[in-house]
Parts: sequence; structure tokens; C-alpha cells
Amino acid sequence: MSYTNSWETEGLYRKFFGEISGDEILESNFELHAHPHFKTIKYIINDFVDVTAYSIDHSHTKAYASSDVIISNSKGRLNIALVVDQQELIALANGYREQMLGQLFKCEIFQCVEDARKWVCM
Repeated sequence: MSYTNSWETEGLYRKFFGEISGDEILESNFELHAHPHFKTIKYIINDFVDVTAYSIDHSHTKAYASSDVIISNSKGRLNIALVVDQQELIALANGYREQMLGQLFKCEIFQCVEDARKWVCM
């Protein structure tokens, strides 16, 4: 999977590009949860705008939500912004967001990074 992590003062900007799979995203989430900076960040911006191909389905979004609910019990609050501009990915992102309603990790969906940044910094 192709992605980069850019650690910021209060959060993480994570850029995905090229071909990605649902299992690779889950693995990257587990790696993120184990990173020492994860405990102190307030937000994550996951940017999927440059994804060219993907193999992700609703079972993956359920796995992301389940693991995030578990880790949120020790992490606490976190804003997760999903930046997507492809209709199919927007539908998957909505599935994740719906599963996170009422949880410590809050999720919103945006079509550009600038709007995502405004939300995570509120």
C-alpha cells in the first residue's frame, strides 16, 4: 500500500495514493495505534483523493469501526476526517461514519483537505 504519514503538532495527516486494499488500511491503523505519538494527537486527516484503485468493502469499514471503538477506550477523543472525492469511496466512508456515531472517535467526510483541516481544528 502506498501512503505517507505527516505528523503535525496536534495530529496526523495521512495521504493514501495509488492502489490500496482494505486489509492494508487495517494494518496501517494497527501500526498507527501502536505509534507513541498516537496517544497525544487530537485528529487524523485521512486523504484518499489520489487513490487510483481499491479493494475495500463494507466488512472492512466494520473492522475499522470495531477496532477504533476498542482503542478509543484507552485513547479518548479523536477527530477523524476522511477526504474522499470518488462516489464509491464516499459510500464506504459514510458506512464507517455511521458506525462511529455516539463514539469517542468522531468522523466527518470532506471533499478537500482545507475543509477537513477547518473541522479538525474546531
